[in-house]
Amino acid sequence: MSIAFARPKALLLLVTVSLMKVNLHAQAPGTGAIVGTVHDPAGLVVANAAVSAVNDSTGATRSTVSNSSGVFTFTLLSPGTYTVSVDVPGFEVDTLAGVPLVVGETSSLEFRLAIKKVGVELKVAADVEIAQTESSTLGRAVEEEAIRALPLENRNYTQILSLSPGVIVALPNATALGHGSQDVAANGAKTTANNIQFNGVDANNLSQNSVENATEEVGVAIPAPDTIEEFKVQTANYDASYGRGNGANVDVVSKTGSNHFHGDAWEFLRNNVLNANDFFLKLGNQPRPDLKQNQFGGAIGGPIWRNKIFFFGAYQGLRSVNGFGGKVSTFLPQLTSDRSAATLGAQFCPSSPGRVAAPYLTHAGGIQVACDGSNINPVALALLNFKFANGQFAVPSPQVNLPANPNQLPIGLSTFAPPASYQENQSPRTLTSL
Repeated sequence: MSIAFARPKALLLLVTVSLMKVNLHAQAPGTGAIVGTVHDPAGLVVANAAVSAVNDSTGATRSTVSNSSGVFTFTLLSPGTYTVSVDVPGFEVDTLAGVPLVVGETSSLEFRLAIKKVGVELKVAADVEIAQTESSTLGRAVEEEAIRALPLENRNYTQILSLSPGVIVALPNATALGHGSQDVAANGAKTTANNIQFNGVDANNLSQNSVENATEEVGVAIPAPDTIEEFKVQTANYDASYGRGNGANVDVVSKTGSNHFHGDAWEFLRNNVLNANDFFLKLGNQPRPDLKQNQFGGAIGGPIWRNKIFFFGAYQGLRSVNGFGGKVSTFLPQLTSDRSAATLGAQFCPSSPGRVAAPYLTHAGGIQVACDGSNINPVALALLNFKFANGQFAVPSPQVNLPANPNQLPIGLSTFAPPASYQENQSPRTLTSL
């Protein structure tokens, strides 16, 4: 038996080249990258060109030089807009302003320098291509304007994840108690195959990786839209830094402070005025349940030390009283307002017209009710006749009686909507220093 081995030097060279290529455009969750090339007027590449990238909001500056191929790279940049400048002795300083950088993406630039003239500095507006030529990753970024402008029930960003191609979410329920998070499925993968990160930190439901609540595990955090800078949903071909699941990779980035003070306040109100009744509650002649919700708060950010230290803080409160979210339906014996022992015995007597004999009427076992009600337990009889202060029976009569079945107890359907309360307070705060 013989075994063939690859040449060690060739294999080592291949691995080294591959790693160099990965590192060129690699980025951590919650960040982006800028790459570009520098050419002279004749189209030849310019090596060792001094390149700087300045964050327009915070003034954070990164510097580098182009390599022998005229290529420069800035990795691990915070999302935002940047001003990128190239300075080479003998050439005009070339500046691109307003370069957009989206989380999880790489912006590609090209500089063509001009021969230097006395007292002239060239500035142009950035025109960055939407197509991602530096990566094969499939996905779509949703920016702050869309997050705040789109109508969201409960102001939950998970409800607009389906704007990305290949992504579907569960049907939103406007009467759900709480945030109403929607589970996500990307390109046919399961709802438990996703990876959700908040500012690069794992924010997954540890039980199922799902967006919604799962038994004792709460779902992912739902920050107020006013605190989200942007988020991106990647659906395929993302690199190993995002490789936790084979479904969607959701990268959420929060706002931070900047050199300018900015903030807002909000109040969103829902009440019973325009609510319709539930179909089954209306069928049972039950009143329209309460659905009242207040979502309020504010956010503010700005500089503590210009170009050095910034702050951002927010608060959002949620107060909800929801009868739809606690709606339950149950089957009950066909009780009436007369619950004396004699009436109950006659009503559930196996020899009543159209009935058959025991044991068909005793589903849980035990002794058949006597036709005169003499063997009904006094405690059970007291419970059946107990009334609340408003005069309603604790064990209510069914709202809709179902057709009689001779092999079963006479039963009816009842639907109830006891109001449930939900409260939440969130106060994200960030302190950023450069």
